[in-house]
Amino acid sequence: MNYEIVRGSLTNRGTVKPRAEIALTPTSEEFYLSLFGFDNSIYEHLQLNHTVSGFAGSYFCEFLYFDLDRNGDLWGVLESARDLLRRLHQRFQLSPKQVYLSFSGSKGVHIGFHQSLFGGFAPSPQLPQQIQVLAARLLAECHDLTLDEMQARHVEAKKAGGNFADADLGIYNPNRLFRVINSLNKKSGRYKVGLTSEELFNLPLTEIEALAAQPRTDYKPETKLTAQVAIPELAALWEYARTFDVAAFTKSTTGKGSTIDRDFFAPPQTGNRNNELFKQACHLFDHSDLYETHVLQLVSLINDASGVPLPNDEVRTLVKSAFKRTQQGKAQAKASVLGTQPAATDKVEIWSDWTEEWLEYYTQAPSPMTCLLPEIDEDQEHNLKGKLAVFIGSGGTRKSYFLQNVITHNVLGYGQRVLYSSMEMGKPETVNRFLDMYFEPEEGLAASKRLQRYARENKDDTREMLRLGSQTINDQLILTSVGGKTTQDYERDIQNTIRLYGSLDILAIDGLSVMGGKAKDETERFNLITLELKELAKRYNLFIMLICHTTKACAAHTRDARPFVRGSEKILDNSDFSISFANIIDAVRSTPENIQYASHLAHIKYYNKRGSGKMLNQLLQFDGLRKSFSASPAPLLEYPDYDTFVREHNRQARKAEAQGKANNDAY
Repeated sequence: MNYEIVRGSLTNRGTVKPRAEIALTPTSEEFYLSLFGFDNSIYEHLQLNHTVSGFAGSYFCEFLYFDLDRNGDLWGVLESARDLLRRLHQRFQLSPKQVYLSFSGSKGVHIGFHQSLFGGFAPSPQLPQQIQVLAARLLAECHDLTLDEMQARHVEAKKAGGNFADADLGIYNPNRLFRVINSLNKKSGRYKVGLTSEELFNLPLTEIEALAAQPRTDYKPETKLTAQVAIPELAALWEYARTFDVAAFTKSTTGKGSTIDRDFFAPPQTGNRNNELFKQACHLFDHSDLYETHVLQLVSLINDASGVPLPNDEVRTLVKSAFKRTQQGKAQAKASVLGTQPAATDKVEIWSDWTEEWLEYYTQAPSPMTCLLPEIDEDQEHNLKGKLAVFIGSGGTRKSYFLQNVITHNVLGYGQRVLYSSMEMGKPETVNRFLDMYFEPEEGLAASKRLQRYARENKDDTREMLRLGSQTINDQLILTSVGGKTTQDYERDIQNTIRLYGSLDILAIDGLSVMGGKAKDETERFNLITLELKELAKRYNLFIMLICHTTKACAAHTRDARPFVRGSEKILDNSDFSISFANIIDAVRSTPENIQYASHLAHIKYYNKRGSGKMLNQLLQFDGLRKSFSASPAPLLEYPDYDTFVREHNRQARKAEAQGKANNDAY
């Protein structure tokens, strides 16, 4: 996610940074961020246009804000904010403690509603418009008005020089900037500061202004805003706004049609040529089946008809950008498992179709990726894209650690973008593991333990340290912890990630047993899910890793867990290769009745069923401080499997018994 950032003068626009690189620290200067975030294609847009204006990619939004203002009457604005909070509580049982309250430092009050209250705002090119509809509908609900009545009231208020209920509904445009908390408002010499609900309801105006004399570094919202449960009625309002036909509503209330008119394809004027030609190209791609070369010809003709045409290479670049922006979504929609799919027998192709796909597969741009061990990478010909790998093992065999190691190596070592779905592990523990893999231990203490201690002593410094460390990862690691997801849910996640960040390389799912699906029978459900995941891997050219559990009959030291995979062996048929995980028996401390495991060792069995047929048995070294795996130099033969251990244990027992008997006979 990326924001436009403006410091000092409002004329200093056009700088966009990833959120991880933006420090929201108190500052004695004007400081603004864009109200809406941008996906990664904003950088290409800036290169072409030198402004965020006209951005055609996907926006995202963490908060819906109300900006309350009343022509310098701050006391009146406070009363208006209090009234709105009362109405929200009465209509939706929304506590004032659940919203983000702040004083702008001059003459306004900001009320922020985190997206979690609405069930989340899906990224979209239309998101600013959808948020505006949501704000208007939410305000209308609070005042018991229809949307038509709401619009009429708003028009009347505008004519009178104000806003209905003092809420400015004009702030939800894609280019809007919003003042950052604890930054200076130079008009008043005060800071924008956070307020508690008790302060807003009870403090007199003079005391609120006094709070803004300096940054409030100790302020924090009364509720953990990001962890709230969606309120069903608010979620319903968001669904209404998301599907609302703005063009039809505008036409019915104002008599005006859509923004695409007969002059849309007129030759652009100097100063806005790139933006206009880009929009024209996008419209042609969106509303026709023309090929890229045909669109280039049409846009070139329009460009040539302008007074001062752009160079041909610039026209080719913006048409290519428009094609990438629009056609990717079309291809996904056509191929989506969310829609109606033709039966497998409905699609037949000739030999040349398949050879062309073969040619594309083996000549695609190199995308270095690893499955942690060189032997596996070599057997997979260093090409994991389009493949499904299943990681199988009983509880405690450290499958998740291995998967997280693969993620870390691909993110940090190869710059791959990974979507990690951790459905069985809490967020704090997940963060702990990645911290241990990312930072070096010190004085025998894992990085997560050291940072936990430091955080308790100095929370703000730790936050800044984590922020700086996050810049290395930036948006290469996407996380979700929602349980019960179906394959269709993951396809939506994949599409959203591609739309926001431009690409996705790996999907890691922990694990199959907590995925949802329509089939009630577990065997049927697991079979269908793995079949669908394999299709996703091919459709989006992803490497998908899936953790699978075993039945209770599989002991933690079972080195080939495939026969015990929970659900169906069809899981193995649907995957490209499998890795079984097992613990290593500590022969010194164990007996057949009481097995103990070596904490610093593990065993994996790799099987490339679809490709070479290769099997690999590998002893791994496990570093408990770094939570990391590496190939062990020790010979595997020195660490027997269970049957060999039992035979050797019994042989040694018989030998000791015989020796004891011989000693007794000697006496």
